[in-house]
Amino acid sequence: MQPLDETQLGEVTGEGIGATFDNVVIYSGDYGQPDDFRLRLRLTEGSDAESVILSELRFNRSGARPGQASSGGFFGTYDDPFVIGDLREITERHVGLIDPEGDGTFVTGSRVHTAFYAGFPAADLTQKERGFYDWSGNRLGVENRAARYSNEAVSYYRGLPNNFFTSQASVDIGSLTTLSQEYAAYLQEQEDQLDLATNKFDLHFRIDTITDQNRTLSTDDQFLAYADLEGVRLYGTSAMIWGHSSQGETLSEDNLARYKNNGQPVYADRGLAMAVNIGLRADAIRLTADPSGAAASMLELRGVDAYLPLGSVDQPLTISTVEFEQIKRGTWKNPEYLDPTTQLRMEIAGLPQDVGQAPQGNIFIQSMAFGDPNDPELITGVEDIFLRDASGNIVATKDNVTHRAFVPKTVIYNEQVAVYNEANPNNQIPFIPNQNVVEIRGLEIQRLVITTQDL
Repeated sequence: MQPLDETQLGEVTGEGIGATFDNVVIYSGDYGQPDDFRLRLRLTEGSDAESVILSELRFNRSGARPGQASSGGFFGTYDDPFVIGDLREITERHVGLIDPEGDGTFVTGSRVHTAFYAGFPAADLTQKERGFYDWSGNRLGVENRAARYSNEAVSYYRGLPNNFFTSQASVDIGSLTTLSQEYAAYLQEQEDQLDLATNKFDLHFRIDTITDQNRTLSTDDQFLAYADLEGVRLYGTSAMIWGHSSQGETLSEDNLARYKNNGQPVYADRGLAMAVNIGLRADAIRLTADPSGAAASMLELRGVDAYLPLGSVDQPLTISTVEFEQIKRGTWKNPEYLDPTTQLRMEIAGLPQDVGQAPQGNIFIQSMAFGDPNDPELITGVEDIFLRDASGNIVATKDNVTHRAFVPKTVIYNEQVAVYNEANPNNQIPFIPNQNVVEIRGLEIQRLVITTQDL
């Protein structure tokens, strides 16, 4: 380490530190065993405080046996490392009347900030379209919508040709086979890129709560849940952090009044600012509410792809302090305001009108499982599955296949295709694109204000 003169400082380019991680594994024994790990969050004060306990923390390469020396995985490579400390110049799209130099000279332009950047491997990847119907558009070439007349016996599944799941011997499937192959390749491209950047990982932990009601009871009575994430990895995950200031932007009286709250303007133009993107792929996310692991106590989400932006350069999440007049406790019906005090505020302001669109996120879940799959309460019916070749002809019938709640028929069909292909390796038939049981599209935060208060 040595000091830099002005010339050398002018040559600083702002690169941060890149890091790769090999053989990453964390292992904690079962709750109550000598090698267990516990993280306790105290909810009250005193020696007998109520608390939440996190234990059995295990993080290892997906599919490996936890606790073994060979169970570690990698994330980050020389070409795609975990990056921290990059200095990057970011420019808002919003145009206003600003004083960027702070010398009283106002110009019409966009604010420029120097941001601290951190990013996980595969931070440049974006979310793929997980709905085949939306991806394929109108290219299927055959009818794939509900019947025009109620007396037509048509089996309707979004994105698939009509009558595909019926007993009709041959169905015109149009471009389904070709599009299915293209769609599979489109999704596989991201998986291949992620394989180069990181292993899949499994994460397990246990949550217990100790309260006055269960303090003297057994650990089973204090148990809350197991949480398991299988086949997890991040993509498109990064954060920008910078010191935000209004740079002297002047607001009209109308705009200023719009952001007033107890006399304190709360538009987010000061303090620590962040723009965070989180992308997560998981084969399964499972919660178990019984310490014995009984199947009836499980909730499982399968095929999860979630991409969530939190703030942007034009609409950052800011953390600052404000003078806030809070309402006296117990007077909410007829408010009595206390003297202003300094409070912490986290805020996402309304998007500037000239920017137009906030970053949007999407959540896709392919299927869900509740409890024991053989529970009659979860079985929605028993039907035959008619397996078709690449030309739309039935090649086999699977009799009396159980259908379950929150599992799309495409998933059930593909399960039977896998069984058929394993039994007929020289005469395999194509899978069809899976539908999703949950699709949440276009998530965005219009406005968010969180202000601490004194109790």
